[in-house]
Amino acid sequence: MTQHPFKPLSRLLRNRHVEGVLFVLPYAVIWALFLLWPMVYGFYISLFKWQPLLGSEFIGLKNYTNLLHDARFWNALKNTFWFALLAMPLIIGIGLLFALFVRGVGKRRGAGFIEASFFWPYLLNVSIISIVWKWLFDPDFGLILYYLRRLGLEPPVFLNDPRWAIPAIAIATGWWLAGYRMVVFRAAIEDIPDTIFELAELDGANPVVRLFRILLPLLKPALLFALVLTAISSFRVLGQVLMMTDGGPGRASEVLALYLYRAGWQYLEMGRAAALGFVLFLIILAVTLLGFRFLGFESELGGR
Repeated sequence: MTQHPFKPLSRLLRNRHVEGVLFVLPYAVIWALFLLWPMVYGFYISLFKWQPLLGSEFIGLKNYTNLLHDARFWNALKNTFWFALLAMPLIIGIGLLFALFVRGVGKRRGAGFIEASFFWPYLLNVSIISIVWKWLFDPDFGLILYYLRRLGLEPPVFLNDPRWAIPAIAIATGWWLAGYRMVVFRAAIEDIPDTIFELAELDGANPVVRLFRILLPLLKPALLFALVLTAISSFRVLGQVLMMTDGGPGRASEVLALYLYRAGWQYLEMGRAAALGFVLFLIILAVTLLGFRFLGFESELGGR
């Protein structure tokens, strides 16, 4: 009896391992084309003195060594870390507070409206956020400075003060992005059985103990996800800085992404811009790995 020519192929396709590869293959192809290849090609460009109008010249790692002697790079690096140090706790902290407040409200009247109000800023475009907060911080007619003066204070002109420009942008970013983190934490809190908190309360645990000894450890996977997401967005910050201060006053708020943008599209030094991009990638990767290390990757692997 002659075997059907497609029967071996059919048997192969029903193999569990082959099925898994076939399911992953479309995503892997798209990932390789649109993420892996641009990253590899970007590193390739960083090895050249690459100028679109003048051609290219291979210079090896000179773009990277030049960054070590570039005061503007170190200033942008410092500003990037300063922004991330301020923005990350704000975004995650406000998101967690929002989630706890919404949980406390429960199913009372208006709870849905409150939750929607907290989440609503996240739906706005970065340009809208930047314009609104630039107006709020305006020294002549901004509401924030107006009310601070009404309280008898002498506030700084935030966006025009080198010490306050980055904190002001971090505040705007925290208000903008905290809503999505609230949704993440809210979903994680809903998965925690109420009996755990009820038993802790019966044992005499006060709210602070319940927060730090019960809730936060159980939220570790959600915290890890929020940390990675927030770290990536914080170190890649560009739109808010570009529209609110344009890197000023002077270069007091120029971050790495803005320096990269200017090196590539204003000065047409694509090799230096690519080197800056690869350095930024390594920083984000390092921060992400540190997050896994300190929050505990084993929680994502079922305790193994």
